[in-house]
Parts: sequence; C-alpha cells; structure tokens
Amino acid sequence: MRQDEALNLPPSDAVSDPLSLEAARDVRRDEEGFLALSQEPWLRISALQGISRGGVIELCYTASFYDEPARPILRFWQGESFKETILPGPCEGAGVWIGRVPRETTEIWISPTHRPGPFNFRILSARPVSRLEALRKAAAAPKRLFFALSAGMVGLTEEAELNWRWAFGAAPMSAYPAWRAARIREFDPAFDRPRTDWTNGPRVVALVDERGAAPQDIESTRASLAAQTYSNCAFFTTAGDARIDARDLVLPLVAGDRLEPYACGHLVEHFARHPQHAIAYADETVGEGDALRPLYKPGWSATLHRFENYVGRAACFRARLLADRPDWREAGPDELIDALLSAAQQDEVGALRRPLFRLARAAKARRTTIDAVFRDGTPAVTVVVPTRDRVDLLAPCLDSLLGRSLYPQFEAVVVDNDSVEPRTHALLRALQAKDARLKVLHTQGPFNFSALCNAGARTARGDFLVFLNNDTEIVTPDWIERLLYFAVAPAVGAVGAKLLYPRGRVQHAGVLLGMGGVAGHFGAGVSESDRGWMNRNVCPHEVSAVTGACMMVERGKFDAVGGFDEVDLPIELNDVDLCLRLNARGWRSICNTQAILTHRQSASRKGGSLRLQRVHHRERCAFYARWRAVVRDDPHFHPGLSLYAPAEALP
Repeated sequence: MRQDEALNLPPSDAVSDPLSLEAARDVRRDEEGFLALSQEPWLRISALQGISRGGVIELCYTASFYDEPARPILRFWQGESFKETILPGPCEGAGVWIGRVPRETTEIWISPTHRPGPFNFRILSARPVSRLEALRKAAAAPKRLFFALSAGMVGLTEEAELNWRWAFGAAPMSAYPAWRAARIREFDPAFDRPRTDWTNGPRVVALVDERGAAPQDIESTRASLAAQTYSNCAFFTTAGDARIDARDLVLPLVAGDRLEPYACGHLVEHFARHPQHAIAYADETVGEGDALRPLYKPGWSATLHRFENYVGRAACFRARLLADRPDWREAGPDELIDALLSAAQQDEVGALRRPLFRLARAAKARRTTIDAVFRDGTPAVTVVVPTRDRVDLLAPCLDSLLGRSLYPQFEAVVVDNDSVEPRTHALLRALQAKDARLKVLHTQGPFNFSALCNAGARTARGDFLVFLNNDTEIVTPDWIERLLYFAVAPAVGAVGAKLLYPRGRVQHAGVLLGMGGVAGHFGAGVSESDRGWMNRNVCPHEVSAVTGACMMVERGKFDAVGGFDEVDLPIELNDVDLCLRLNARGWRSICNTQAILTHRQSASRKGGSLRLQRVHHRERCAFYARWRAVVRDDPHFHPGLSLYAPAEALP
C-alpha cells in the first residue's frame, strides 16, 4: 500500500475500543454510552488502521442487546461531498459488512441508529480483504462479479461499485449456521446495559402449556427462564394457579420453548420505549445443527396477519389484554396470541426484530383463503394510461383493460404524450368510437411520467384513480374490485397488484426500500405460485410502496399529498415517493397479490434495467436525500436480511 493511499487516521492498538468512535453530528457521548439527538446521529471512525482507499474491507460492529437493532449507514467523505452505503443490522450480536472504500475517501462516518435517545455501538474490528479473498467471495454471484470487473476496466466506476455491492451483499439461507457463528457474541454487562430502572420493572410471567409434554421439556423452559438477565420473571403452568397482575408482561409458551438469555430484558426495554404497544413479537430460530434457520419477520402487517399467521406465538403482551378474554386459560398459546393480534389496533403492535425464541414446535400459520374482493357498491374509478406511440404495447393493454375488466363503473383516460405514428392515432380513434369509456387527453413536451399521470388525474371523474402502464395486461378480470377491497379503507393509501413477466415469473409483489441502495422489487424472479418470504408473494400485505405500473389510490388522498412530483422526480421513483408521502399522512400502502397483471417492465422505455447509473442520477439523489430515514431501514422488511437479493437471503 502506497503511503498516499492510506487514510489520514490516528493510530490505535485496539480497534474494538469504543474510543475509536467520536461524536460527529447530532450525538453526545456520556459515561453510559451515546445519546442520539436526532433521527440521524453520526459518529466519526477515528482510530482504525489498515484501511486503504480503493481497497476492500471487512467491518464488524455491534450494538447493545437491549437497543432496537437498526441498519447503520456508512458515509465516506470525499472533501465536501460523500457516498453512503446501508449496512446490515446487528440483529444477532454483531453485524458484518464487506465492501470497497472509495478511492477519494478523506474521512469515514457511521450513523448507527435512526432513533433519538441513548444507544451503545462499538466497532469490533476492521480488516483489509485481499484481492484474492474478495474475488472468492464475489464469485458466489458470478454475473455481478463479471459486471463489476468489466465496468471497472472501462472506467464505469459507479456501475462497478454497484455490482461489487451486489456481489458481496448476499449469502444463501443455508449458510445460516456458519453465518450466525461468526456474529454471535457473549453478553457484556458493561456494554449491554438496560435503559430503564429494572428494580421497578414489570414482572414477566411465562404461562407454559404443559399438556402432553415430557418432564424434560417443562424443565427446559423453566431453566431458560431462570437464566434470564432480567430477574423479575415468574413461571406458571396453565394447569396451575397463575396469579397475574395488570402491570405484568405475559409470555404464553409451550413446554420445550426456550428463550435467549437477554430476551426478557429486551422485552421489558421495548415496552418501556413504546408505551403505546400492547403486544410485541420477536423472531425465532428453528431446527438444529446444519438445519438451523432463522424466521426473520417483517414489521407489523395487520393485512398479512389476516391471511397468514406469520407471527406465531413468539410474542409477549401486557396483562391488561386478558381482562376482555375470560377464557384465556383454556386457549392455547398459539390461539391466544393470534386472537390478541387480530383484535389489536395498527399502532398497538411492535416488532422486536431479534431472534429471541427457540420454539419446541411451529405455530399453525396457514389460514383458510380469504377472497379479497370489493362487493359493496360501485364507486366510480378512472384508469389513467400514459403513453407515447408503441402500438405494439398499447393495443393489447387497452384491449385487455376494456375487454377483460368486469367492473361496471370505470372510465379509461389515455394521456397521449406527443405520439407521432399514424397507427397510434388510428387505434385511439377506433377504440373511442367503439367504447364510450375511453377518453384521450393529448399533451405535449418531454416525457414526464409524473406530469402525465397528474394531467390524467385532473381530467378524471372517478372517486378512485388507477395509474396503469401501457405495457401491462389484465390477468384477473375482477382486478379493480380486488384493488378497491383495500383502497376504500380510510387508513389505506396506495394499493398495488402482483405483476408478472410475460413468461409468468413474478416482477412485482411490493417495493423494498434500500434494495440495491435505493429501492427495488423484492420477491421478483420466482414462479407465480412461489409463496415467497413469509408467504407474501401470495398473500396481501403492507409494504412501504407499490409500483406505479398498477396503483390505485382514492382521489381525495392523491390530491391531499399533491399527486406525483413533476419537478424532482419526473421519471424515476415518483411512484415510491407518492406512496411514502401517503404513508407519512397515515395512509398505509398495500400490495394485493390476488390482483394479477402481466407487465413488460420498462418495455416502453427500452429496457430500463440496463441503463447506466448516470441516467436519472439526479432523481435518485433527490429521492434518497428526501427519504433516507426510511430507506435505510424499511419498516416492512427486516434489518437482518440482505438488501442485495430479490429473495430472502443473508447479508
């Protein structure tokens, strides 16, 4: 390593020393740890050796077991500008990130959390990764490695960096036992300190269903509770006299279930931080040895819970919830948690996002299929279809829209942006003469998807708007009814559909914030019948955003947030931005996977997936700057999963 390639960082003999982190912005240090003064506190990494500009490093870091895990952001300063990357959350003790340090780096900052208040964070190690080791790791994704090397050879730095992140950023779930072993750390009382006064903390009551259990299973659960770092715990079997106080926290368990030693402490801290939560659930691990796997769960999705009991019994609740359930002693743990979740309000449920439970048996997840179709009247719907020529796409789109859709009360507005081909005008004239539901709005000027959608919305007569790409076709004839099923709810904003590529593979089942660095389609690439992560590919579920290729939103809500952003996001990410602005007003986004269309993704823009990074760079930067607080850690995903894989993978 040349001297001029080394970062100008002070020397240190112990990179694990917390003193290697200094307060940089919106954070204060005290003898207990750090205090975040905003949602984006920044620490300066000031005592790491061996980091070379342009090289690959492995960074290992940890947070307190009692802090809520979050994805850190790593910032590489380059003079007055910077580049950032989102790291995996340290959900099982430590987090590990492998990546390249930009050649122009002058300083490195890290933002460990996105919540104001006290937190503990520590860099455990930072080591250079040799070129050979980097190539071996990246070889697990050969296409990404090829693109990274090829782009670097021709000077496409941004494309090379992106592909290196994809190459380094995912491992199969089958690697979990070894992956976990490299991240588990010992409990450290000096570092893993509680935030609240445990001497006055609530009692955690384990209600253990011992029916049909062997004595060793009961003892296994009892020993797990006795080993807790939080001492105010009680063990009752459902056959015994369970004396429960209103201040208690209740853990319904089955004999043989086990807890991580810090589980009860983490639960107590969570409920203290979130007094509005009446119930909270955690992740779990299943299997043994090489078959060990994690069940990482998304943030609370009331919609998904209606279709799939994805939480199971790995949950804890405030004892006051039992007051309305006089039969709680007869209910099994699985049934009790399911019932409490089903009755909970949206803001009463929290997700702990750590694997705290090892359950003796899995809870029943699959439910009887619910047919999510709106059948309560026929509110007026307007379908807005932006287009510019491309009759080969527009004709089958409109044929399927007008010919297959069963909903009786809709109009279609084609927003024609400077089409010049005679075939396009002939098609639209013929369809207008044939079907009174079709209207054409002619617009001029450069292609601006946001402006076209807004123009169509202004002319719409419907109470509900559907924005539909001109390269889509209807598969489920009652697709409008299925979107309306959710869109009519007062607390719902945007509703999207499940989109398939022409050959039947999934293209969209919801947008994942942070995927690939900004946003992407998680759950894509698999067969239509593949159930996906937590069965979300086949069950309606909450997401942070849905694609504008097929999106329904109530007219009043669309107008309330000002429609699509025509100025900063004319083409890219305007659909995600709209969803996030709706979310910020309290209107949730839902993907109804029971409504299905085909989508020739970006066909009308000639293969958007192959575009260079400089294309729409300004829009990506504007979007990221606006929404970094949620992009860094999608509330409907999990910080322990990879952002660089279209399916469930380890980071």
